[in-house]
Amino acid sequence: MPVYITLWKYTRDGLMDIKNTASRFEAVKKIIENNGGKLLQIYGLVGEYDVITVIQMPNKSAMASTILKICASGRITAQTMSGIPIEEFLNLTKEV
Repeated sequence: MPVYITLWKYTRDGLMDIKNTASRFEAVKKIIENNGGKLLQIYGLVGEYDVITVIQMPNKSAMASTILKICASGRITAQTMSGIPIEEFLNLTKEV
């Protein structure tokens, strides 16, 4: 299943409601699961972004739907990238 890495950033509304992050996180996990995905890793960050996730999703449409549902609250924004397993990436570099 494809892997997607997302950098998340709280909006002003998200920061004003930061104390409810734990309950919102539970809702986010359900959105991911309901779209056929699996949350592999999540970290809080110190820097330009606030959270990073690594998520397996069936396809890019499922990932797009997930991001849209999560961001619709207006409390967070997202920047998502596709991940390539390192073995596959290294094989691609040999073809250059």
